[in-house]
Amino acid sequence: MISRPDPVGVVPEPASAGDVPALAVTFAAAMNQDAMIRWPMPEATPAMVQELFRVILTPYVEFGVLWKIRGRDAGAAWLPPEVAARFAEVDQATWAAINPLTSDGGARYAAFWGWLGAHVPSEPCWFLDVVAVAPAAQGQGLGRALVRHGLQRARAGGCPAFLETGNPRNVPFYESLGFQVVGQERAPDGGPTIWFMQTPRTPG
Repeated sequence: MISRPDPVGVVPEPASAGDVPALAVTFAAAMNQDAMIRWPMPEATPAMVQELFRVILTPYVEFGVLWKIRGRDAGAAWLPPEVAARFAEVDQATWAAINPLTSDGGARYAAFWGWLGAHVPSEPCWFLDVVAVAPAAQGQGLGRALVRHGLQRARAGGCPAFLETGNPRNVPFYESLGFQVVGQERAPDGGPTIWFMQTPRTPG
């Protein structure tokens, strides 16, 4: 697959707490129908999905792992190894705020995301937890630039990068950036199929 260049002059920047509300709108608009959002929260309204992302993104600002590009048109949470190793802990800390957004008190959400968290590699890795581009800005290379940004940092540290996706259309996109499918599983209790992808470890 032909590798497209990143948009000229567009560089990811660290997001601040003041960026979170607008980025939550971007993420919700881009991922409202994503299987990894819809399966644990099938009855969520767009406003509830927006609140979900506000809750999820807030601690990532505190850890300094949330990135934005071209204003708030797109964003990504790239967790370096020391944060990726604590993903389950960080994720579970958000559940109390997310539970009221669900119709079952968060039971399906906790089961699904607990299962996903158990798949994060135990070896040091950079974890691309979430990346999203506003619908009006898609097709302009912003998501690709955000992914490459994290991959460069992973390579510099000699670590592989890892991600999980429930959208089969994402698989060839990530493969074009160097990821390989290392697992494909159906989530428990009839959940969506998830693809687990990783880049090869850089020879050291």
